[in-house]
Amino acid sequence: MLMDLFGSLSREIGEVKEEVAGVKRITDRIDARLAKQAGILNGGARQTARLITWSEDIDTLLAERDARIAELAHRIDKLEGKA
Repeated sequence: MLMDLFGSLSREIGEVKEEVAGVKRITDRIDARLAKQAGILNGGARQTARLITWSEDIDTLLAERDARIAELAHRIDKLEGKA
């Protein structure tokens, strides 16, 4: 009877080990997927920061160009006697 109990417990422990191994495989897959998504998010954040910097630089260049065009237009008007 004691041997039957020992055998039964051994089988149950084996089943629990198999279930734990299955859960571990699932959590490993979830971990890999989350790591990939984290990499994608970090890459997107870096690209967004670069885009913002580029946009601000372009805005500055366009403002300088517009000021230069306005200055040249004013000088032309002055030369033509319109101002």
